[in-house]
Amino acid sequence: MDSSTDDVQLPAGTGTLAFQRTISWLLAGAGKLVLRRWAEIQSELDLTSSQHKLLLALDETGPLGQQRLAELVGIDRRNAVPIIEASVEQGLLIRQVDPADRRRRVLELTSHGRRVAKTLRRLSTDMEKDLLTPLTPAERTELRSALQVLLDENDNQH
Repeated sequence: MDSSTDDVQLPAGTGTLAFQRTISWLLAGAGKLVLRRWAEIQSELDLTSSQHKLLLALDETGPLGQQRLAELVGIDRRNAVPIIEASVEQGLLIRQVDPADRRRRVLELTSHGRRVAKTLRRLSTDMEKDLLTPLTPAERTELRSALQVLLDENDNQH
């Protein structure tokens, strides 16, 4: 094989191919970084990504009905039951019958669940600070705003 075919010249000063500089490629790469870091945090705390969402949501909102919680965090109601069961078994959640509607289940964090949620918030904040260290505070604010607009617009279209 001719070694000259392996001597591809990349655009000056970029070190990457054109497709690797597209916004979609960069967003995917940033997403992979975050997901990898979240996976490390979740593994360290013996949580699934769904439990991660449930704990942070309940920590923020307080007690919620099982169906409403699943809607808020984007988990299908059918899939929520085993996730909630596991969380109850781990001592993270309390599930109680709603006295106003006996058919409804209300979920609340236990003291252990609140501690784990607090740890999740701290570790997530540390991870975000670490990942965004190269950006100025103004660039971080601009990035957050731009991503929120992008996600909001996509939510409105689907």
